[in-house]
Amino acid sequence: MKIPDKPLEPDAAEIRAMTARVVELLIEKFEKLDDAPASENTLSADLLAEVSRPPPDQPQEDLGSLLARTQRAAAASYETAGPSYLAYIPGGGIFTATLAEFLASGFNRYTGRATPAPGFVALEQSVLRWMCDIFRFPAGSQGLLTTGGSVSNLIALATARTHHAEGRSDLATVYVGEHAHGSLAKAARTIGIARDHIRTVRSTPDLCMDIDHLRSLIEADREAGLIPACICAAAGTTNTGTLDPLDAVAALAEELDVWFHVDGAYGGFFQLTERGRERLSGIDRADSITLDPHKSLFLPFGTGALVVRSADTLRHAFTEEADYMQDLGAGGGLPDFDTLSPELTREFRGLRLWLPLHLHGVDAFRRELNEKLDLTEMAYEALSGDDRFEVPWTPDLTVIAFRLVGADDAAQLAFLRRINASQRVLLSSTRIGGTTYLRIAILSFRTHEDRIKELLEIISRAADELS
Repeated sequence: MKIPDKPLEPDAAEIRAMTARVVELLIEKFEKLDDAPASENTLSADLLAEVSRPPPDQPQEDLGSLLARTQRAAAASYETAGPSYLAYIPGGGIFTATLAEFLASGFNRYTGRATPAPGFVALEQSVLRWMCDIFRFPAGSQGLLTTGGSVSNLIALATARTHHAEGRSDLATVYVGEHAHGSLAKAARTIGIARDHIRTVRSTPDLCMDIDHLRSLIEADREAGLIPACICAAAGTTNTGTLDPLDAVAALAEELDVWFHVDGAYGGFFQLTERGRERLSGIDRADSITLDPHKSLFLPFGTGALVVRSADTLRHAFTEEADYMQDLGAGGGLPDFDTLSPELTREFRGLRLWLPLHLHGVDAFRRELNEKLDLTEMAYEALSGDDRFEVPWTPDLTVIAFRLVGADDAAQLAFLRRINASQRVLLSSTRIGGTTYLRIAILSFRTHEDRIKELLEIISRAADELS
């Protein structure tokens, strides 16, 4: 393909040609996902040199050669979009979200304030309202789209700190579970909570937050003149997918007047299913909930969300007037997202949710989540019924922790390496109570019964080889 005469302003024919090349590359990628290696993530010296070249002053390569290099770099990766990826909670990357991203980048509208692009802000707000409604939040609630669960947790904790301890951040305390996501403690430190004011709530034997210990920590802090600002419960821990007792935490937070935040980055959208609603009982009582559409709505990485019971608490935490914004005025009933979060400049994230949800319908996502719950039950029953394996915890959602019976940690990791060497699946390990366990995380919308049966065969074969 020739280099355009006006490289920054290609004409219609050049746009069609370039787009066709990119689309063909993606089609080839999607067609090969089922058989793609799970973790061919070795970066050769030659490839490292290729991708590390600085950009030239004058063009030296055409689009084809640059796309080929991009394709080689992409291949040296974990295949997070395929059915094999069972190591961590995946970002599925449905193709219709790719189309939405292409459109959003092409239209390139500013949505930090409603006035410059009210149509797109209204579109995004409709999806955010849908999220609030899932959890039966009141009319005054508000959602936000973020870059991921870490930023959503940061915004939630900053809002809670401002609500309960504005001007007295040095006295604020935050409560996280023993198995909480690391982003919560990081968020607390980022907003000025001292390390020694971040309380770790111990777990019960089933890995849930211990309510009695939580109460004792809060009461002791209040007696010491500190300000309990936020309790962070988990709707699906990373280690095992365990759900904290959300109803009990909600009741305690209400009694003691502490902000109740739920980190539902992994598990929150299971609220769309009947089983999920039963297991997530109490989540609708939260003051804020972190969600990750790039996990359990299968969207591309970089799509997080937060829903907050009161939009006013967000505005109080983040509104900052600026004289140079005076011409933009009010949003005519639409939200100005810059008054609800730290971001002024932001990408337009709404289309990557709105287009797939409207095109496929919510039931398509609900069916996928239900299938993952079914597959998890199938795998759990198979592993727990095999006396070679220890499977201590019944999965609340779609993560299973297991290990070889009678083997030390080194043997567990050798077992994991044998499983992953198949390149047909990719699992991960973790430590719980100082002991190594293997993890199966079943959430990709491309993972179906055939791959889980194959996984169980690979696990069984690896166990036989090690015994």
